Amino acid sequence: MTSDAIITLTVLTCFLIVAISGRLAVDIALAVCMTALLVFGVLTPNEAFQGFSNPALFIIASFYIVSSALKESGALHWWIMRWLGKNRSVKGAIPLIMAPVAVSSSIISNTPVVAIFIPLIQDWARRHDISISKLLIPLSYASILGGTCTLIGTSTNIIIVGMLQGSPEAEQLSLFSPAVVGIPLVLLGIAYVVLVGHRLLPERKALGEVLTDTRQYAVSMRVEEGGVLSGMSIADAGLRHLQYSFLSEIQSKGHVIPAVGPEEILSGNDILIFVGQPEAVSELRQFRGLTPAENEVLELDVPYSSRALIEAVVSPVSNMIGKTVKATTFRTMFGGVILSISRNGDRINEKVGNITIKPGDTLLLEAARGFVRRHRYSRDFLLLSRIDDATIPDVSKAPVALALLGIFIIVVLLGLMSLVSASLLLVAGLAVTRCISLEFAQRSIDMRVILAIGASLSLGFALQKTGLADLAAHGILSLADGNPFLNLVLLYLVTVAATELVTNNAAAVLMFPLAQALSTELDVSLLPFVMTIMFAASASFLTPFGYQTNLMVQGPGGYHFSDYFRVGFFLSILVGILVVFCVPFFWPF
Repeated sequence: MTSDAIITLTVLTCFLIVAISGRLAVDIALAVCMTALLVFGVLTPNEAFQGFSNPALFIIASFYIVSSALKESGALHWWIMRWLGKNRSVKGAIPLIMAPVAVSSSIISNTPVVAIFIPLIQDWARRHDISISKLLIPLSYASILGGTCTLIGTSTNIIIVGMLQGSPEAEQLSLFSPAVVGIPLVLLGIAYVVLVGHRLLPERKALGEVLTDTRQYAVSMRVEEGGVLSGMSIADAGLRHLQYSFLSEIQSKGHVIPAVGPEEILSGNDILIFVGQPEAVSELRQFRGLTPAENEVLELDVPYSSRALIEAVVSPVSNMIGKTVKATTFRTMFGGVILSISRNGDRINEKVGNITIKPGDTLLLEAARGFVRRHRYSRDFLLLSRIDDATIPDVSKAPVALALLGIFIIVVLLGLMSLVSASLLLVAGLAVTRCISLEFAQRSIDMRVILAIGASLSLGFALQKTGLADLAAHGILSLADGNPFLNLVLLYLVTVAATELVTNNAAAVLMFPLAQALSTELDVSLLPFVMTIMFAASASFLTPFGYQTNLMVQGPGGYHFSDYFRVGFFLSILVGILVVFCVPFFWPF
C-alpha cells in the first residue's frame, strides 16, 4: 500500500468517525477531508475541485429551485387536495397518502413534498379522528421510495448520472429507466404498510382525547401580583376546563403542587405549568392576570399584533444542537423566543432556558409574522409552520408551474435536450412566468448539499486514484468467490450500511469507484452495480437520521427511535430482496 493510499484511508476513517459521532455536519467533514487530501498532496488542485464542475451539481441546484417554485406556486397543494378530504380508516388513508407522495417525489425533491403534506395530514387526521402517528412514517417512506422511480427523483440518482457522464452506460439510461424497479418498490412499500406496517406503527394518544395533537408542550404562565386572579380558586378563575391545555402543576413559594384540584387558591407570582397543544399559548394570553413566565417574551421587540406562533423542527446540522436554549441567544439571532420544546411528541419538564437542544426537537416559537418567510431555507430548521395561519395558498400559478414541468419531462424523454440544459431552461421558465421570485430562487439552493457532493466526489476520486477502490473490490471478490450476483448482493449491503451511518449522497459517491472496480475485475457490465447503488443509497428505513424526511416527521409524529426500526426492518429486507433480484434481470451482467 502506497503512502497516498495510507493517507486516503486515514482521512476516510476519520470522516466516518466524525460523521457517525455527529460532532461535525457531514458537509463540513467532507470539506475538511478534501482539504486534507489536497494539503498532503494526494490530489492536485484540479483533481480536488473537479467535483464542483460536475453537471450533477447544476441539475441538483436547478431542482432545488423547481421544488421551491412548485411549493410557492401552490402546485402541489392544488393537486393533493383533490385526493384528501373524505373520511377513511387508517388502512384506507395510508394508500391515499402514500400514492400521491410517491408520484410527487419521483419528479421533485421529497423534502418540500413532505413539508407540504405534514400540516395537511395533521388537520385531516384531527378532523377524522385518526391518530397522526399512524400516517407520518408511511408519508416519509413513500417519499423515499417514490424518489427511486426516476433519474431526478433523488439527489443520489442525479449524482450517479453525473458520474456516468461520457460513458457508454449513460447513453443506456433515460429519465424513467429506474421506474421498472422503482414502481414495484412503491407498490411493495404501500402493500407492506397497509397489510403489516400499520399494525407496527404506534398510537400514543387515545382518539377522542381533548388534546388531539401529537405534540405536547409545557407553557409557563405567571399570576400577576395584585392581579384579578390572585386569591381566586382554579375553578373560579376558569382554568379548570380549557380547550387546548390542562393545568399540570403550580410552583408556589418554592413548593410544587403536582395534582392541582379545582379549589386550589392562586397567589401572586405563582408559576402555572400548562400542558397541551401549541394553541394553548394564545388561549392563555386571553386571561387577565396571567403573563408569560419567561421574561424574554415580554422583551421581544415586536408588537403583539405583529407576532405569530410558529413550530420549527431542529435540523441535524443546526448550530443550536448541544447548546442550552439560553446559550443559543435565540432572540438575538432569530428575532424570536422559544416558548416550549417538544421531544418525540412529549413535553420536556424542565425550565426552557436550561433545555439542551437535540436534532428533531420541535420548537414552539413566538416571533414576527415574517419569521417563516425569512428562515424557511435556514440550515437550522427542517420544517417551519405558522400555527395561526390556515390560509390556502394562492394557486393561480399552479397550472403554469405544472405545465412547465410537463414540458420538461417531454423534452428529456424525447432526447431533445440534455438533462442539465433542460433543468436550467425549466428554472428560467419558472422565473419568467413569476412562479418563483428571484429572491426565493437564490435562497432555495441548499449550499450545504452542493458542498457535500462536490467534496465527496473528490474523496471518491482519491479512492480510485490510490487503488483503495480496487483493494476493496478484491476483498468483496474474495468473499463472493467471483460470482457477479453475490458481489452485487454484498455491494447492496455495504451501501445500505453506509447510508444509515453517513448520508445517502456520500454513500453513493464512495461506493461508485467500488462498483467500477468490481465491473472491471469481473469483466461484466457496470450498469447493474450502478443501479444497485442508486436503490441501496435510498433504502433508509431503520433510523430517523438515515434520511432527512424521516427526521422531519419524527417530532410531528411523536416517534421514538425504536419506531423506525420496528416498522422499517421487514420493509428494508423486502426492498433489498426485490432490488438484488430485479436489477440483474433488467440490467444484465
